[in-house]
Amino acid sequence: MRPILSLLPILLSFTNNIVAEPDPVMIRLVDPLDEPEFYCVDIPGFRQNVQLQAPLMAHTLKRFGSADEMWTMDYPSKGQIYASEYGLCIQAASAKQGATLLLKEPSDSPLQRFKLTKEGALVLVDNPELGFSVAGGEGSKAGGPSHLRRDMRLGRLSDTDATLTSWKLIESAESWPE
Repeated sequence: MRPILSLLPILLSFTNNIVAEPDPVMIRLVDPLDEPEFYCVDIPGFRQNVQLQAPLMAHTLKRFGSADEMWTMDYPSKGQIYASEYGLCIQAASAKQGATLLLKEPSDSPLQRFKLTKEGALVLVDNPELGFSVAGGEGSKAGGPSHLRRDMRLGRLSDTDATLTSWKLIESAESWPE
């Protein structure tokens, strides 16, 4: 009995480090722009044709729960945006304006650390003047009956219209698309 009791503090220390994965969300552009169904952060492709090596894009919201549009915030570490279905995190190609947003294995890279500001910008923690930005102009036709897409990059917030850089998190089907 005594050896088991001496292991108790060690076992308890392990359970304190277990963090449950939060519920995934959709990351939706606040302004619908030219897409009444709204744009959200999307992995190109669909189902078996998903393109995990391609830069992320903004795409018409699909139904809530579509794996290529669902993200877990602050997981596996604070600031990371995780695609649970694929085990990958969003990472900026660099900390420069115009850098693409890609999916990479979770790491300690500062290029994987983002925060949602109170104004709705998703910015690099170490470079808060750079945030998720969709391309201006008109969206281009994408797969689906009425779907549109736009390129996404890091944009300098002071040089980019807020309609292209303001995001909100959609937490449930009941709040979709609002």
